[in-house]
Amino acid sequence: MKRLLPLVLLFLWTCSNSSSKTPMGLLGGTTSTASSNFEITSPAEGEVLSVYQFDLGITGASSGTYEVFLNETKETEIEGESTELQITKLKPRRGQNTLKVVLTNGEGNVLEKSVSFYFGNKLTAGGAHSGFIIDGFIYSCGRNNKGQLGTGFSEGDTTNPNILKLTSISGIVSISFNQNNSLAIKDDGKVYTWGANAQGQLGLGNTTEPAVGTAGNPAAQTPPTEVPGITDAVMGAFGFNHAVILKSDGTVVAFGQNNVGQLGNADPAITTTTVSSNPVTVVGLTNIIQVIAGSQHSAALDSNGDVYVWGRNQYGNLGNGSTSTATAITSTPAKVPGLTGIKNIANGRDHILALKSDGTVFAWGLNASGQLGLGNQDSPKNSPLQVNNITNAIRVFAGGTQSFALLSDGSIQGWGENGQGNLGNPDAATKVTEPNLSVVGIAKGSSLGIGALHGFVLLPDSSVYGWGWNFRGSLGRPDLQDSWAAKTPVALTFP
Repeated sequence: MKRLLPLVLLFLWTCSNSSSKTPMGLLGGTTSTASSNFEITSPAEGEVLSVYQFDLGITGASSGTYEVFLNETKETEIEGESTELQITKLKPRRGQNTLKVVLTNGEGNVLEKSVSFYFGNKLTAGGAHSGFIIDGFIYSCGRNNKGQLGTGFSEGDTTNPNILKLTSISGIVSISFNQNNSLAIKDDGKVYTWGANAQGQLGLGNTTEPAVGTAGNPAAQTPPTEVPGITDAVMGAFGFNHAVILKSDGTVVAFGQNNVGQLGNADPAITTTTVSSNPVTVVGLTNIIQVIAGSQHSAALDSNGDVYVWGRNQYGNLGNGSTSTATAITSTPAKVPGLTGIKNIANGRDHILALKSDGTVFAWGLNASGQLGLGNQDSPKNSPLQVNNITNAIRVFAGGTQSFALLSDGSIQGWGENGQGNLGNPDAATKVTEPNLSVVGIAKGSSLGIGALHGFVLLPDSSVYGWGWNFRGSLGRPDLQDSWAAKTPVALTFP
């Protein structure tokens, strides 16, 4: 498949006169010699990654030396002797990335090709508020009773359908909203939070919950504020009242509510009122590449393709074949048995999706709305089961009690609760128990942001469409009547 360049050839190639090499094509162009060529198939141009790791895939490879540069830094050098090459477990930087591959053939001719891709969540949705990243700035709309829009004030539980640009922070590369909270990762690895804080879920060292204002009489709320002590975050996820943060060294910290061990810090003295308003270390986790958070559980994916879950197990959330009481405590991450080769995970309120490297999807947990995609609304499933009709997924997403898969052709399949147009298809029943209909009008999606009852998709041309319940203006369309369900995706316009 591939081998390192023999030392003798490497020495001769390095010492040769570089001026004798003839460029075979412009950057990102095609070769002028049919016998010398290659294509970068992964990551794809414009792809949006949500996992802190990626594999470089090359097809149509000609013989020669391949140099790989990520953001102008040389990662590796290999000699290609077959038509397909793969370099695994590369680490992206926060935000925009450029991957360049340089082929030098035996005659010294050089061909360069490159792709640009993004690492981070560009769009997100909470209980009834929504967020988007454009050029490093956050835009938000929807419910703001707890200051979750980031404006620094609240006029109570009013409607806010106009999309607003937050100017208090910039350089934002990833966002995560849930219920009444918001979180952002800056390009320097710092974490910012805002919104509800009664459970210490902002990680600011207190449980202060500002008073809620009324229409015409706004009250001050916590603006986006830096979480102390974190300078190397690459990813963050909010659950209902807790947050988990992935650091660049592959370890995880968490803060907020900890009544069933969802912070994963193995605290021996957990009670129903336990919280941590400061970040604590999640125990026993290394080489983590993705974190997610649900109602009262948390999960992590490691670089070997294993999934760990901790916290609530009332609906079989842990995936270990057991179901526990609502107050049972699991404060140490445990590997989901029998589940291997996972490349991406997602969760809703109390169910979890796991995408395997072969394009199939497995699910477990709450299934009252058919969100596990098994063709039924049976009782919760406490072990991973394969989702029906999905064999070519490249990403999975979830929120509330619905699930989505982004397929290799760019189309999107959704299943689960659909009473408010949650799945973006007007032909779907109120509960869809297995994937069988696509989000209408979306031929090719790049990424999704899924909330409790509404969702968004980012297209390759950077346009955004939303669907579902427009409660408190969460869809960002002032022309739509409040609480009106958009069962067909509608386009958003940004200021």
